[in-house]
Amino acid sequence: MRKLAIMTDTATSIPQGMAREYGIEVIPVYVIMDGKSYIETEIDMDELYARLNQRENVPTTSFPSVGEFLQAYQKISQRAGSILYISAGSRFSGLCGAAIGAKELAREKLPQTRIEIVDSQTLCCSELFIVLEAARAARQGKSLDEVIQIVNHMIPRVTELSARDTLFYLDKGGRIFEAKSWAEAESKLTFRAILEADASTGGVIKPVARAKTKTEIMQRMVDIAKERTGNKRLHAAIAHANVPDQAEQLRKMVLAQFQCDESYVIQVSPATAIHNGQGLIDFGFYSSINPYYDGWQRLSGHRYKSR
Repeated sequence: MRKLAIMTDTATSIPQGMAREYGIEVIPVYVIMDGKSYIETEIDMDELYARLNQRENVPTTSFPSVGEFLQAYQKISQRAGSILYISAGSRFSGLCGAAIGAKELAREKLPQTRIEIVDSQTLCCSELFIVLEAARAARQGKSLDEVIQIVNHMIPRVTELSARDTLFYLDKGGRIFEAKSWAEAESKLTFRAILEADASTGGVIKPVARAKTKTEIMQRMVDIAKERTGNKRLHAAIAHANVPDQAEQLRKMVLAQFQCDESYVIQVSPATAIHNGQGLIDFGFYSSINPYYDGWQRLSGHRYKSR
């Protein structure tokens, strides 16, 4: 039996192979099309993008129920003594709330299993990095409390920047937050926007910059990374919604400016595509300072408690 299991959701867009490699348990979101509910892994992405491009009868999403989270906890508890679930930002989804509700039920049904929940306050690539650091620490045999400490340190370190061809889908899904005025201006002005959603924004989406072309936007993303990290070694991940060439272009731009300890290009999950549309580029990064050893306590006064 494993000492600690790391659990997350498909909002990370974590590839299945990576999840297996690190032993990460992933709970999926549901996609609703034509009144029917489908698990994300059942979705044909080509069909989904075709539907999204029509901008009519756009699919929606729903998160797993409290009962489904409880079932997941029960299954994982058969091979792990404790569970740490790192959720997508609670301002974007009900995943965290459902997980907390299931934890309360698990106190009676799984009294021998300790379950903790941490709100990542972010999404996609930045959430992915938090989960990966937790999984690496768990694999090293660190305790649940030690891993929570590492996760709490990671949350204010990661940056999540994103650009999309249009803010239509984000606005339609009710997740536009402080970028609402930019969505309204988009129909009158031709520009691409960079939005940020991480601990520095309070876990909501905020507009950061805009430019006329996608290439200009990606260059601005790289410039922001330089401003935030001071040209230190970088961990970088890029997720895309059916624009692999653009994702690879951004990766090359990043590699030209930084020495990267790791860099990934991945495809977004169906739910992420639904809320952002085809053309999304998500850039998550953090500087390469080891969270396990000297000095990490000095980097941030922020602490995010498990729930």
